[in-house]
Amino acid sequence: MQMDAKQRAAAPGRTIMCFSATASFSVAAVTAVIGIVAARQAAHPREILIALTPFLFALQQTIEGLLWLELSGEGNAGHIATLSFAFQVFAKVIWPAYTPIAVFLIETSEVRRRFLIAFAAIGLFISVNLFIGLLNEPSLAAINNHSIDYAVEPTRLSWQMFPYFLCTCGALFLSSRPLIGAFGGVILVGFAISAYAYVATFISVWCFFAAAASSLLYFYFRAAPENRSEFYQRAVRR
Repeated sequence: MQMDAKQRAAAPGRTIMCFSATASFSVAAVTAVIGIVAARQAAHPREILIALTPFLFALQQTIEGLLWLELSGEGNAGHIATLSFAFQVFAKVIWPAYTPIAVFLIETSEVRRRFLIAFAAIGLFISVNLFIGLLNEPSLAAINNHSIDYAVEPTRLSWQMFPYFLCTCGALFLSSRPLIGAFGGVILVGFAISAYAYVATFISVWCFFAAAASSLLYFYFRAAPENRSEFYQRAVRR
């Protein structure tokens, strides 16, 4: 089901930059390459999930790029609904559970690992509930002020967003690895910008910023594999 783009164009928001299919496909291309390189540089199986993060963002941005093409022309309503659903599966179902699990696997601090287990449990609960919601509601999408509006509520920062925020940004901040924490910091900045300047299209814009920020993981995987491998050997001995 497709929203009337003209009706949604009047939704509140403060546009400070424009997005497009080109922007989504460009970010997808860069993050796909970084994801492949990171996976090849993984020093231990524990690093696979965090290494694949940019590649998953590439898939999500590819989906949104295809959605841009559908919405910019005489798009097929069925295609639009399918692409909107697929994008929201990444945003609502995959990331809340995937992020704390990926960080947990590379963490060696026992105290941090306990918190990450709790975050993962919360994330799984969020993912299941949001997936049920996606199945029970029509998947909508329309272009609104040069970005895509998925008609998601709430569309701005509120208490309902806190558990989701905790499982995504919070899990990254908990990492004892500085570059993983920096990744979380950049996502937090993107969260603030998206919540302030793109109220109606928050989910689309924040995921775009997060995808671009995942490029930082390239620098994490540039570190000598043997140095990172020592962390995991120590964790296994524990």
